[in-house]
Amino acid sequence: MKRDLNLVRELLLLIESNDDRRELIIPEDWDREEVAYHLKILDQAGYVKNNTQWADNKPFRLIASMTWDGHEFLDSVKNNGIWNKTKEGMLKKGLELGSVPIDIVKEYASLQIKSLFGIS
Repeated sequence: MKRDLNLVRELLLLIESNDDRRELIIPEDWDREEVAYHLKILDQAGYVKNNTQWADNKPFRLIASMTWDGHEFLDSVKNNGIWNKTKEGMLKKGLELGSVPIDIVKEYASLQIKSLFGIS
């Protein structure tokens, strides 16, 4: 399965708005297995604590809480304008968002925030 950083951002926004240890209620048009996969790799990256429960080889309950690193990443991409500039910047360089390491995406977004404050 391919990593989708737009979904990563949406998941982190959802987790942030959700109380820890409560089941995530995802939009009906999201694929539960894709969401479960992304929760797993976000856990591996240290951005969330994934407690998804499985039944019959399918994600039954999607439960996750965000870590400090998850909050730090989300803070760098939470603003829609910053997120759009980050995606546009990657595309201008001929890079697909999902093919760029997440640390680079975070750093690029952080540079966009710094430029808002006139910090170089």
